Amino acid sequence: MIAPSPTVANHHAAADHQRPVLARTAGVVLALTVALAVLTLAFALPAVKSKPHAVPIGIAGPTTVTEALQRAAPGAFAVTYYPGVAALRQAVLDRQVYGGLAVDTGGPTLLIATGGSPAVAQLLTQVGASFAQHSATPLTTEDLAPPKAGDPRGAGLAASALPITLASILPAIALVFVVGQRVWIRAAAAVLFAGLMGVTAAALLRYPLGSIDQNFWGVAAGLALGIAAALLFILGLGSLFGRTGLAIGAGLAVLIGNPLSGLTSAPEMLPAGWGTLGQLLPQGATATLLRSTAHFGGAGAESAILVLSCWAAVGTVLMATAALRRT
Repeated sequence: MIAPSPTVANHHAAADHQRPVLARTAGVVLALTVALAVLTLAFALPAVKSKPHAVPIGIAGPTTVTEALQRAAPGAFAVTYYPGVAALRQAVLDRQVYGGLAVDTGGPTLLIATGGSPAVAQLLTQVGASFAQHSATPLTTEDLAPPKAGDPRGAGLAASALPITLASILPAIALVFVVGQRVWIRAAAAVLFAGLMGVTAAALLRYPLGSIDQNFWGVAAGLALGIAAALLFILGLGSLFGRTGLAIGAGLAVLIGNPLSGLTSAPEMLPAGWGTLGQLLPQGATATLLRSTAHFGGAGAESAILVLSCWAAVGTVLMATAALRRT
């Protein structure tokens, strides 16, 4: 029996070694393609499918006004009636509605709140202009939460959505790998980071960006609570389940929480049901809390604070479970 030459044997060995390398490479390429496709869909789909769904607005006037609005934009608005323009104005300032139309003997008055949502304010402006054109009466427009002089398009708050999300993911990853198994040191560091980051983000919105000009400490506290809630939850998952928990938490935040936060438009501008889901997640609640503290003195922030407190409590329970299990 003739043994194979060393050259042939080496060739077969090299081929056998190369096959798993090629398989792994193909797997990495395929996995990255799928991941980027999912990421693209997560961010683009809510924007593409965006349109008004039962946006809360107020009417102070006859029912014919509502009928005209429903004809102009079927299903776009959920209307609440108010006895007069003063009551409607207070409802907008309390964030019960995004705006509304008051019609009396003095002519129609459109109330908007750009700080609550520039997208909804623009929509109401268009609807109000159409109503005035059809009724052949001049329209008075009053912006109860106007954009700031340093940021007339309100782009600063909208652009802060992803950085706020990353502020809960990156520290969680770092603390899990750097601090080791000291769960309560991780928790203390997370709370300290959230407070510092809240003040830092508020300072950036106030000074370089000019997106806020009032209630600085309210904005900072709201941002700190939002970052702490998401960070503690992801950190709890990482403490209990390690890298798998971190991956799950980061995926939920980036692929679901951030796109559905509504900070770039409004929850009611997202596809039906998606906006409601987003408000139950830390990113959506933080977005609502940020707009409330930045433009309305904290009005309408109660539900967001409750949601964020629950997420922070869940994260704390997860970390406590991890500590007890290790003990």
